[in-house]
Amino acid sequence: MQYSHHCEHLLERLNKQREAGFLCDCTIEIGEFQFKAHRNVLASFSEYFGAIYRSTSENNVFLDQSQVKADGFQKLLEFIYTGTLNLDRDI
Repeated sequence: MQYSHHCEHLLERLNKQREAGFLCDCTIEIGEFQFKAHRNVLASFSEYFGAIYRSTSENNVFLDQSQVKADGFQKLLEFIYTGTLNLDRDI
């Protein structure tokens, strides 16, 4: 038996966990903004985060706010967890 919406269900549940801070094991910090997430989700989606987490056991990652805007990263994080990309003209 195969569940046809397995991937969608899994992403939905992981996103709800992230939003609730449940089982989040890392924090991405951009200036004063903090984003809770799951290391395995970030590393699975991004070679950049995969490389970071392979080389350190630290839970906090600090991104340079002159290179990464917090609102842009928030949109990227939502895309990673939902598969939906909502862009505003302000980003």
